[in-house]
Amino acid sequence: MGLTAAFLGGFCGTGFHMTANSIRKIPMSRRPWLHVSYFILGCYSGHYYMNLEQQMVEDINHIRADRGMPPMIGSSKWIRYDTEEEATKAS
Repeated sequence: MGLTAAFLGGFCGTGFHMTANSIRKIPMSRRPWLHVSYFILGCYSGHYYMNLEQQMVEDINHIRADRGMPPMIGSSKWIRYDTEEEATKAS
């Protein structure tokens, strides 16, 4: 999932730069090093978003466990690296 999110973010970053070039009516290949920079920035953003989403789900489940509530529905599918012991321990 991390590699997919990173590549999706990278392609979005490159697409944003190419869209900005086309809106400004300049050649798409102008400043090609920015294509690579925006791809790398997009990869980092996609990977960071995936980690942020996983941390939010873990925090929500921790708050729910403190209040005596069961974990969020479907959270075991969001947290890919969750073990079965932790999933049964939380419920």
